[in-house]
Amino acid sequence: MKPIKIVTDSTVQLSKEEQDKYNITIVPLTAMVENVVYYDNLTVTKPEFLQKMLNSPELPKTSQPAVGKFTELFNELGADGSEVLSIHVAGYLSGTYMSAVQGASLSTDKVTVIESGFLDRAMAFQVLAAAEMAKTGAAMSEIVSTLEEVKSKTTLYVGIVHLENLIKGGRMSQTLGRISNFLNMKLILSLTPEEITLYTKSRGMKSLRGKVDAIIEKMKSYPEIKQIGISHVGMSSFTEATIKELKEQFPDAVFYVAYASPTLMTHAGNEAFAISYLTD
Repeated sequence: MKPIKIVTDSTVQLSKEEQDKYNITIVPLTAMVENVVYYDNLTVTKPEFLQKMLNSPELPKTSQPAVGKFTELFNELGADGSEVLSIHVAGYLSGTYMSAVQGASLSTDKVTVIESGFLDRAMAFQVLAAAEMAKTGAAMSEIVSTLEEVKSKTTLYVGIVHLENLIKGGRMSQTLGRISNFLNMKLILSLTPEEITLYTKSRGMKSLRGKVDAIIEKMKSYPEIKQIGISHVGMSSFTEATIKELKEQFPDAVFYVAYASPTLMTHAGNEAFAISYLTD
């Protein structure tokens, strides 16, 4: 059976140890800040990008990898006879998935491209499951089937504390944004494989605390929470408190805490946070 190599993109949340353990290839997205193009985790770190974003008068412009980059990579990875499994951010959030699909169609090797339906640590649940199965010699069809199961057991919320980036990016009108800022509105978005929706809204941080506590109560209804990911756009006291509470309520879960990707930072804004979890 041919070995399977795993590819993903930089909207994922993986530790360096995880990446090295499974030899996962991460294709970087780019972000342009004040006419300078940065490659995720290659020419700019996440903390550095956050400072550049906060200091910039304009919203950074993010972009998916070029089709040719994927084709070149797939040909390189498949040169030894390996198959390639490429797992990517939800198509409604980025054009990365379609770039990978087009790159695969031009490749001379056997490539399977999967749309994870998520980003951040929620996407990593699938990437790591695929990498572990590939390491043990599982067939591509078996891996793809398992990823659908992992997807169905994954939940992702993104908390928006400041609305400026949503307004600058055109995802919220200027008028509605001014009203929402005046009312000190905070949002929690639900990201599913099909769409992004407003899960709930609140006025002020105290109300937001209650909404997050309600999510944690909902999580407690599952027989087991296996993994929890928390990403942040700058660690705030609110996010610290959320992490503390989650660890107290789910001491047996595997936790991953890190800065969000530049893509998520750009759209979610300062002090935003993401909570993703995988159930049994």
